[in-house]
Amino acid sequence: MIVPKDWVHQAQFPDLARLYQGVGPEPSNVRAYAHTVNPVIPLQEGIPWGALLLGGLAFVGLVALTSDDEPKKRYCGACGRAGHQRNNCPYAGQRAHFSRSMPKSRRCQCCGQSRYETQRHHPRGRADASDRLDLCGDCHIECGHDGHYQNSARKPHICRIMNRPSVWRG
Repeated sequence: MIVPKDWVHQAQFPDLARLYQGVGPEPSNVRAYAHTVNPVIPLQEGIPWGALLLGGLAFVGLVALTSDDEPKKRYCGACGRAGHQRNNCPYAGQRAHFSRSMPKSRRCQCCGQSRYETQRHHPRGRADASDRLDLCGDCHIECGHDGHYQNSARKPHICRIMNRPSVWRG
């Protein structure tokens, strides 16, 4: 929209002759075409590579100074214990079966009673068959799994049923 010059107060017009010297129409006609002159877009400078490199080096140095020297200890995603990962977790891996050539004991290795049939227990997790305990059904749940089979297996040191040290400890 072209606005007539006499509608606008003279103080609202900048001195375009000084601002746009050598740009647009002839300097003698600048005042007549003040409303149609386009401002010059300044040229963009290049990327300040030196400043970016310096900032990046400062950031890396700051991270190196504030970080720990030792790598963080990794924990298993399945059981939450340190020293192994989910793919080789002895508590959540495929069940390792005990050799049938080894006879089961008739005496519970936790409470010491022999009135119940015993069950083989994996105290180091179901995927580790290197250690075993023969426990009665009550001790298998209460002492070997802290009251529920969904809990991780453990080797009981104190029988919860008899409230005394486990028999396997000697």
